[in-house]
Amino acid sequence: MTITADIVLVIEDDPSLAASMEMLLRAAQVEVLSAGNGLEALQLLEHHKPDLILLDMKMPIMDGWEFAKLFYQKYGHTIPIIVLTAAENAGKRAEEIQADDFVSKPFQIDELLKKLSRFVRVEIF
Repeated sequence: MTITADIVLVIEDDPSLAASMEMLLRAAQVEVLSAGNGLEALQLLEHHKPDLILLDMKMPIMDGWEFAKLFYQKYGHTIPIIVLTAAENAGKRAEEIQADDFVSKPFQIDELLKKLSRFVRVEIF
């Protein structure tokens, strides 16, 4: 029997933050897909079904609000979404798109892993 890792789609336009999250998630035994904006993410979703989406809200080309709108139209609420935002009221941003949770930027590694562990299997180190 093969146990496969859960898959998280990281949608983040800051390359250094995206790379840091990818490294952290891989260290936590999670498979990672990455997109630099909502449009790239929607294209990835045509061929991959992640177990969780980490969604930045402010991005070029297609922001988090537009991504969420199009995602829900096409897929419904089939994949949980955690909003990543530096906005003052991160919870409000999450409510605006009916996200399942939120993480305020900058975040602590243990905070992010704790939020992730509600939705996917992570190896806490």
